[in-house]
Amino acid sequence: MLSRKVYVSREAFIFFLIAVFIFGIIRMFLYFDRNLRPTILSVASARADIIATEAINSAVSEKVARNILYQDLILLEKDREGRIVMAQTNNMEVNRLMSETTMRVQETLTSLKGEKIYIPLGQALGSYLLANVGPRIPITLIPIGFVNTEIIDEFEEAGINQVRHKIYLDIHAEVEIIIPFVSQVTKVSTTVPIVDANYIGEVPDTVINLQFPSGQTAPLPPSPQLPAEP
Repeated sequence: MLSRKVYVSREAFIFFLIAVFIFGIIRMFLYFDRNLRPTILSVASARADIIATEAINSAVSEKVARNILYQDLILLEKDREGRIVMAQTNNMEVNRLMSETTMRVQETLTSLKGEKIYIPLGQALGSYLLANVGPRIPITLIPIGFVNTEIIDEFEEAGINQVRHKIYLDIHAEVEIIIPFVSQVTKVSTTVPIVDANYIGEVPDTVINLQFPSGQTAPLPPSPQLPAEP
């Protein structure tokens, strides 16, 4: 019995090759999307956090904290011998400082709205040898939510019979990062030192137990939702 030969037209063969190629591309895309997305988002979040934190620190250090003195925030009362017997916070100045800081941070983050950074695929994969190799993945930054500013302080030993009092601005905000086909919100937190002072001799409890006003929270200006880039 003679076997029948099956003839395939040239068009059908080409169509089959194209279908196999498209199927392979889709499977490869799904594989990379499933396995690389967490890594890319992690790297993008870290880069966004660095950029936003540096911008906030620079704005606060240059425009807010530069002209602040310790005695502006803490009012000291001394006895006739010059020893500190009481200290209290200058609530008016502290509130003004937190309000100004919140405003400056709002302005700084707003200036980052829509800013794009690019991460090479090799860096996103965590490769040291291929850190600058591969297509560059665009990342868009959008500030969202609220800016919260608080004042925190700490005491530490600064030598024999000396105590150092440090005061910081504790700032929290949120930034949305958008990469092709996906977005994620990352929280930005930074602590900026503003003033410190050394106390010589015994430090009264009223100094150690200073009460600072509650933090200042303000919404960021609304930002239009940018579409994820293809």
